[in-house]
Amino acid sequence: MNGMKTLALKTILFTAMSLLFVLPAISQKGIEDGSKYGKGQDSINCIKNLSLYREFFKHNNYKDAIQPWRQVFGECPAASERMYVSGITMYRKSIESSSSQERKEQLIDTMLLIYDRRIEYFGGGGKKGNILGRKGIDLLRYRRSDIEAVNEAYGYLKSSIEMEKNKSRDAVMITFISASITLNQKGKIDDGQVIEDYFMATEIIDKLFDKSSRWKRAKASIDDNMLKSGILTCDALNGYYEPQFEANKTDTEFLQKVIKFYDASGCDRADLYVSASEQMYRIDPGPESAHQLGILFIAKSDFNKAATYLQMAVAGEGIDDETRAEWYYELTVVTLANKDYCGAITWAREAIVRKPDYGKAY
Repeated sequence: MNGMKTLALKTILFTAMSLLFVLPAISQKGIEDGSKYGKGQDSINCIKNLSLYREFFKHNNYKDAIQPWRQVFGECPAASERMYVSGITMYRKSIESSSSQERKEQLIDTMLLIYDRRIEYFGGGGKKGNILGRKGIDLLRYRRSDIEAVNEAYGYLKSSIEMEKNKSRDAVMITFISASITLNQKGKIDDGQVIEDYFMATEIIDKLFDKSSRWKRAKASIDDNMLKSGILTCDALNGYYEPQFEANKTDTEFLQKVIKFYDASGCDRADLYVSASEQMYRIDPGPESAHQLGILFIAKSDFNKAATYLQMAVAGEGIDDETRAEWYYELTVVTLANKDYCGAITWAREAIVRKPDYGKAY
């Protein structure tokens, strides 16, 4: 019996000793095997450090939180996505409190690495665009004076908007246009590229405009920056749109963009604006658009064309008498300018028929 006990004890001892050697062998960090926490003792360490950093971070004790956070970041980067958000918060604080420029640059580099690692481990499921936008904003926040960094951030922000589209953040839009203008001022991109960037951003913002007041503020900020830059000129719009016009003159979406942006920029007398408006009328005629063209040609002192379009306008359907009377009066004035006095009398009478008390028509 004693011999059996001795043998059993030896077996247990041998097994225990074996485990001491085996456990380290199967212990593995998450960064090594791609798992969430790792294996064996390393998984225990990961969970312990994750818990430690979170507790310190929760109480804004970043000094004690940073070391266990670094352990998690370095050894088990797939453990938690929230860990990356916490890391950015702590590194921003360190960057802003550091008095050494050299140290600041090191911290900024690490902060950018945090974004890269987050994309690597948690960038799937449509999250990459959002992370790139945040990375671009932070890069510009701390390295705006470095034009190469601005160019790098511009790329991140543009990619973010292209990926996120209507889910883009307003801060990303504003920062993207700011970066675009800066690159233009430093000769890195031309006016046409800035205008294209502006159109890309505002096209998305216009769809979100009524959803929140922040989009109204974003649009106002972007428009203000563009106006101050002096880039959104009639000549710049011509340079951007003229080469595209012939190939796209039957594309209503393209024509609407031309009309919209020329109008917003105060370029509503430009030849291309007129051509786009006339082409749009040919594709989609109506009394309102005919009237707008009539007024447009009055502004350009082309009274013959103005009369042609105003005649189309007054002949349209679905117009109330008061509006039609006003349009007949405008046609009367234009016809007088063309020295067609008989025609002017005819149009004035038509105005009075629709509105007998219309004093101007008399």
